[in-house]
Amino acid sequence: MAGWSAIAGTHNYAVPDRVSAEALTEALAEYGFAMVVARPAQAEGWIVCALDEGPYPVDVQGHRTIDAVGKAAARLARGFGGYRQGGSRCDPGMLTHFRNAPIVRTNPGARPPVPTVVIAPAPPSYALELTPDPVSDAHADPSGLDEIEWSELDHAHGPAEDIPELIRALARDDDNWDALLDELFGDNLLHQGSCYSATAPALPFVGRLITTGGLRASRRLDLYTWLVTAADCLPAGVLADAEPASVRGRAPDAAPWTPDVHIAVGEQLPALLTRWEAEPPATRYVLACLAALYPDQGRRMVEDVAAMATRYAGHRPGEYLRIAEALLRGEDTRALTIAEQIFGWDEDLDADWLDAPNVTDAFRAGHVLADGTLRIVSNTA
Repeated sequence: MAGWSAIAGTHNYAVPDRVSAEALTEALAEYGFAMVVARPAQAEGWIVCALDEGPYPVDVQGHRTIDAVGKAAARLARGFGGYRQGGSRCDPGMLTHFRNAPIVRTNPGARPPVPTVVIAPAPPSYALELTPDPVSDAHADPSGLDEIEWSELDHAHGPAEDIPELIRALARDDDNWDALLDELFGDNLLHQGSCYSATAPALPFVGRLITTGGLRASRRLDLYTWLVTAADCLPAGVLADAEPASVRGRAPDAAPWTPDVHIAVGEQLPALLTRWEAEPPATRYVLACLAALYPDQGRRMVEDVAAMATRYAGHRPGEYLRIAEALLRGEDTRALTIAEQIFGWDEDLDADWLDAPNVTDAFRAGHVLADGTLRIVSNTA
């Protein structure tokens, strides 16, 4: 955003056909957008693009306000079988690049209704400690790794025959740790947030790398955070499908393989929670998040999580731990209320997560918790 004079942008809405696109384009222009265009989508249907000239201030307030404008207009789009499909943010001068399309409607000088957006003061951050860190001489047990038919399973780049060696290489804990971890998860098992047939079968071995206690805390933190990422793939996928599903009159679908992956992480949780007392604050924090994402297994930790929330009260980690405590107590509505309060100051949260239709409060609050946890633990001492 360096050099931008202000924030402008586009709001995109997917509709099923040209007739719907023409009608929604006209309606959005009447609603107050100075220009609305529509073009065929790459796959199927049409994309209606409302050009929002703003101008909005180049800060969090501006981003939140233009987001709120697009969200309000989405309610109009639903009447034409449409739902939000991304958009862009740019300097006002860049909007000329979006104007060429088969359907164009203009309303010169108009501006859509602008909701009032209040940004609350953010609590201070806190660098969670990775000490004390007792490390044992134990090594992870690889038994069973070769009993899985990895060649019959897939990851992001094809057959998963390379997964056993990647896991063994991680267990050696050498200077290639970061590259190996990124290859295992970022490139293969959880590439761009997707899950594959090989993802769930690999997770028990990842859990063993943690529970043996032979890795130092920074390594365990890496593995814990990837387990949170894996566990969150199910709610993230459901939330992503919530609005299209609502428009089409169906329940939101989980993304492929995410239910299996979610179950696989939950099966590791009892063994992981036995490490609670041994873990330093940073890794314990991620354990608290994992426990809250699986309240049936994690409920026995509720008082420990509550104590941790009290310890960090008034700081960002403490606010997210309040969500974890509420989920563990079965108070899902309160957890979502806390998430909404955090949205008031955490600029990285997406408002669509909070009011996604036909999604449980637990899924919505849990996704906010997982997303916040991954950012909180990027700041460790």
